[in-house]
Amino acid sequence: MVTFTGYIVELEQTRIRVAPNVDAEPFDGIVFQWEEALREDETPLAIGQYVRVEHDEKMTRSLPPQATAYRIDVL
Repeated sequence: MVTFTGYIVELEQTRIRVAPNVDAEPFDGIVFQWEEALREDETPLAIGQYVRVEHDEKMTRSLPPQATAYRIDVL
C-alpha cells in the first residue's frame, strides 16, 4: 500500500479526485474509487478538505489516473 496526500477537488458518492492544491486543473491529481459508502461514524468528506488516501499501487493510465482507495483520513 502507498499513500497520496492532497485536497479533495471533486466529490461523488463512491469517487473523489484528490490533487496537490485546491485550484487544480481538470487533469491534476488522482481519482480514487471505493466500493462501499462511508459509515455514519466516519468524518464526512467535503471539497477542500486535506486528506491522506491509502491505496494500492495499481493505477490506470488515464488522465487523471485512477486507483482504488482502501482508507481515507481527513487531516
